[in-house]
Amino acid sequence: MLLWVTFAIMTAAALAALLWPVYRRAAPEAGLRDAELAVYRDQLGEIDRDEARGLIGSEEAAATRNEVARRMLAAAGPDMAEPSCSSPGARRAAVVSAFVGIPAVALSTYLAFGRPDLPGLPQAERMAMAVERSDMDAMVAKVEAHLADNPRDAQGWLVLAPAYRGMGRYGDAAEAFAHALAIAPATADLLTDFGEVLVLADEGLVGAKARDAFQQALALDPENAKALFYRGLAERQDGKHQQALATWQSMLEHGPADAAWRPAVERQMASLAREQSGAPQLSEQDIARAEELDDGEREVMIRGMVDGLAKRLEQEGQDLQGWLRLARARMVLGEPEAADAALRSAEHHFSADPASLERIAETRDALSLGGRSEEARP
Repeated sequence: MLLWVTFAIMTAAALAALLWPVYRRAAPEAGLRDAELAVYRDQLGEIDRDEARGLIGSEEAAATRNEVARRMLAAAGPDMAEPSCSSPGARRAAVVSAFVGIPAVALSTYLAFGRPDLPGLPQAERMAMAVERSDMDAMVAKVEAHLADNPRDAQGWLVLAPAYRGMGRYGDAAEAFAHALAIAPATADLLTDFGEVLVLADEGLVGAKARDAFQQALALDPENAKALFYRGLAERQDGKHQQALATWQSMLEHGPADAAWRPAVERQMASLAREQSGAPQLSEQDIARAEELDDGEREVMIRGMVDGLAKRLEQEGQDLQGWLRLARARMVLGEPEAADAALRSAEHHFSADPASLERIAETRDALSLGGRSEEARP
């Protein structure tokens, strides 16, 4: 009950502070207004004297008088200003409505969506019962508070990092792993966990810091599956497709048959194989739909996807991987001239990039489309 009374008093105080200026209409300060008007009258007299002595012309004097007169009207206050459209009764009604309406709306919203039936739980008790209640936020806050006082507790950082990861806070998880690595001895598992959250924080990109972590892990444990998987992914992102396939194939050949990571490796290999063959990249929904079609309908579907890729590349020409995939897809469909045209377009867009031109030339050789076009030669 005391809590509700306290809330009521706080609400009333806040509303009073907000609504008092609306209710109260301060009277103008007559003394200050009269003094200001006296100054303007003196200015009018000074203008008359200057005009009589010939210090200012008649037109300038008239303009100055108009300006001083305008200021006098403004300083005259509410009596001569535009009348207010709100009466005291209307203001009182607005204030009373706010005092009654705002608390009523707040209370009804709380009763509709809140849980007034739950018992109060002080912060200290919530922290003490965090594990029993599986309160992840409270557990994380408890560990954070502990580490604020004990920043050299490596085990605390190793507890906090996976918790951050489970909450989707990948950047915070990476920082926690970094703290742990700065204190505790580096192990292959710790390094790969650190590298993995860096990849997750970068939305799947295996950056330089993550690559370094995986390389250190493999130096400690050359057979570490997670580090090998991400090394293959980094190789794929660098365009080193054969190296990536070799890395993953070795994992499948030497790893346990029931390893949990096998499906992920097989999906990456299948995706890369489709990309290299030039087959369009299909989603699971596309594959399910294609399985229901006959051969002719399936070819029409694939041609439509290839044409869609070509149309997109006309608008977004800086996608080198897209151009190479389009050329391969055209060859799969039996359209070598269209494949050559795709590579010519790629050479045009990447004419200033020797590395990209080299990859285009390699694709030409692989597809037996001849050497680099004349316009792409240096």
